[in-house]
Amino acid sequence: MIVYASNATPMETFTYDNSLCSLSDWSKRHIRDVFEAPTDEQSLRAISETFSEDVDATVNGAPLTREGIQEVVLAMRRSSPRGLKVEWLQAVEASLDTNRGGSFGGVYVIRGIQKTLPGSSRPVEFERHKTVTVK
Repeated sequence: MIVYASNATPMETFTYDNSLCSLSDWSKRHIRDVFEAPTDEQSLRAISETFSEDVDATVNGAPLTREGIQEVVLAMRRSSPRGLKVEWLQAVEASLDTNRGGSFGGVYVIRGIQKTLPGSSRPVEFERHKTVTVK
C-alpha cells in the first residue's frame, strides 16, 4: 500500500492499494457484482468485465456464449423483485505464482429467484446452485 501526501492541503492524503488480490477474491467479487448489481446496466458491465468474449461456459452441458450469460443473468434478475444474493459455499485456489496464475474452483448459491408454479397464484422462491472453474 502506498500513501501519497498532497501539497494542496497539509492534512490531505490519498491512499492507493497497489497489491494484487488473489484469484479467489477476484472471482468472488466479480460473481457478486454480476448478480447483485443494483441495476441491469451495472450487471451487464460486470459481465463484460468478468467474462471474455470467447468464454468457455456451459449450462447443463450446453455451450453458452457471453451473450447467453447476459440473457440468463437478466432473466434471473427480472424474476427477483428484491434482488439476487450470492453465497459462496466452497472456494479452492491453486496458485502458481503469488496471485498471478493458477486456477480457482468454487460453488455458490444464487438466492432471491421467484417463479410461479403451475396451478399456483403466488410466486415461490428458488435458488440456483452454480459451480465455477477459473484458469
